[in-house]
Amino acid sequence: MSTTLPQLDAITGAPLIGTWASSLLYMAELHQAVYYFSNFKQDNWKLKSYVAAAFTIDTISVVADYACVYLYTITHAGDLVYLTKQNWAVPLHVISTACVAFLVQTFLAFLYWRFTKNTIIICFLSILILATLSAGFSTGLIVVLFPAFKDRNKVRISGTVYLITQVSADLLIAGGLLWQLMEAKSLFKGQRRINNMLNRLVSRTIQTGIGTAVIAVLALIVFLIDDKTNIPVGIMYTSGRVYVLSMLINLNIREFSGRSQNARTTSGQRGTVRITHGTTYNFTTDFYPSEPDRTSGYPVKSSVLATASIPETQPSEIEMVPADAKQVPEV
Repeated sequence: MSTTLPQLDAITGAPLIGTWASSLLYMAELHQAVYYFSNFKQDNWKLKSYVAAAFTIDTISVVADYACVYLYTITHAGDLVYLTKQNWAVPLHVISTACVAFLVQTFLAFLYWRFTKNTIIICFLSILILATLSAGFSTGLIVVLFPAFKDRNKVRISGTVYLITQVSADLLIAGGLLWQLMEAKSLFKGQRRINNMLNRLVSRTIQTGIGTAVIAVLALIVFLIDDKTNIPVGIMYTSGRVYVLSMLINLNIREFSGRSQNARTTSGQRGTVRITHGTTYNFTTDFYPSEPDRTSGYPVKSSVLATASIPETQPSEIEMVPADAKQVPEV
């Protein structure tokens, strides 16, 4: 049996560096989570439970990442046999990250559907999201059954499918949301406050949507070049954090005025901009289709609401609809 240590840079070094980057992102994620649960207490309990589930699973993934590095570098330091295998923390990381990706992609796809009601695209997105989850679970289970690095070729197909479908879903969701935001901007030319708000939403969508796709593409390229190392694993250590951050930022960006406010669909709230009929970005996802407007009596979408800073000299609420929408007179 060989007494030569394997290349530690690829086996333990890459995951170690990955945990450093992951730690920085997790601190940002924790900050965003505390902000959300502190400032949006009136959000529907289903949404808050959904966010809590994604955050909890991602925390499990973070713990698995630390455990993987600790077992390699401390508990089994110098153990040549152990260094030729993937420990239990690797499949746990893969499966938990796949679950986080599923939750966040479903959340963003749901937002897109609430804007557009485009059933065809949503069905295609659903197939990609489910394929990503299935391939992630398959990859994790294969690693459990065949932990040796020499058997990495057994996860080549499932791992490739996992990363490709993940990238496709991320880019399609981000592209769809960007398209809706740009359409909304075209409706409000010359309205500086609204355009500033939409510009911020465009920026956040690009940053969060492209971030996860870039990570997956890098991991895929490295994996296809050399599948006998932990470098792809180290790259993917940051993926779950970026996913949860994208969801939390999309929720927390509702606050623009610097004050702690809870976004609610009530007609008497000051400082809100409601854009209906799928022409803008949705943040208050209450998981129910509509609720009655307390002043006019007409049903309105409960989750097409974004908070903005509007001077008190202006009306407390501005209803914005497409130019060709039929106006219903107030009773």
